Amino acid sequence: MNGKERMLGAIHGGRTDGIPVTPHWWGVYKFRQAGVCSGPADEGKGWALSGQALADVDAFFYEKFKPDMFHLSAGAWKKQPGDESRMLARKELGGAVRELASKRAIDEYVSAVYPDEAEIEASGIYDHVSILSRQYGHEALILLNEGNPVCEVFENGGPAGDFQDALVATLEHPENLAYLIWRLHDPALARMRVLKRKGAHGYIGSETCVSCDILSPGTLRAQVFPAQRRFYAEVAKMGLIPVVYYLGEILPILDDITTLGADALMIEEQKKGYSLDAVDIHRRLGGRMALFGNLDSVYGLLYGNARQIKAETQRQCACSEGGGFIMSCGSPLCHDTPEENIRIMVNTARDDAQSCR
Repeated sequence: MNGKERMLGAIHGGRTDGIPVTPHWWGVYKFRQAGVCSGPADEGKGWALSGQALADVDAFFYEKFKPDMFHLSAGAWKKQPGDESRMLARKELGGAVRELASKRAIDEYVSAVYPDEAEIEASGIYDHVSILSRQYGHEALILLNEGNPVCEVFENGGPAGDFQDALVATLEHPENLAYLIWRLHDPALARMRVLKRKGAHGYIGSETCVSCDILSPGTLRAQVFPAQRRFYAEVAKMGLIPVVYYLGEILPILDDITTLGADALMIEEQKKGYSLDAVDIHRRLGGRMALFGNLDSVYGLLYGNARQIKAETQRQCACSEGGGFIMSCGSPLCHDTPEENIRIMVNTARDDAQSCR
């Protein structure tokens, strides 16, 4: 089996000839590895790349560590003719949306502010996907990771206002906030159609601000999950593998997450006082969806020693006996992560596959 076959086998719940493994390499680590930037102070140089230049960065990381999956970010947006009019519409219509008093205002905002498929394609944000798909699509799974619409709703300066405004809206305007979240998935689906045409095998949606350390399970079920179920179902219909990356506490809503229509789940490390144990979560999932591991990117890969990294990798890989497990780390690789630590995780999962089972 090659990496692509291993990943597909695990995602679809089957047994493989080894445990698929990939670092969580969305983010700036790959830019530093490729010599594009030296650290956080100039990481903007990496985010300014698109097309062949960005494909070269991702290919450099892949060739160095040989993971089973490409974990891609979007490229830089090339200016489009409609950009200025959309920015103006955002200013003119944003106030009415922030009040969340009218579904009509939300419809007008979404129609005027977001680009159509032709503009998305012309922007070049997924051009590197086509290049990598042609070069590596036969041997590795190619997935792109972006923040989903809920991120935009709750971020400062988003259509619902600042973070605290959005939180208040879950109580004061629950129906219209749910409608805003629903409608914002329409332009996201337009991006997915372009992504599919560019040759991606799947999509990872980062779901931030919708975990149980921020919102109650009841709020999530009423205002967020309906839109997410529709989104991931449509992604699957397009022929993309849907993967959901839930950040934060998820145990009280784990059963709900299995109903979203995603084939696999990514989770963070344990933090903020709650426990996210990959072995326990894999058991609780019971084969309903595949799980990516969550070796700690800070205290494991960045600061951990070889013995600690190998032991935790083996502990997590042991749950793969029934299939449906991909070894990974919980959040993106930190800037100064030693290359050798990444190789220890990759090689332990791959070379010790039989002993881990």
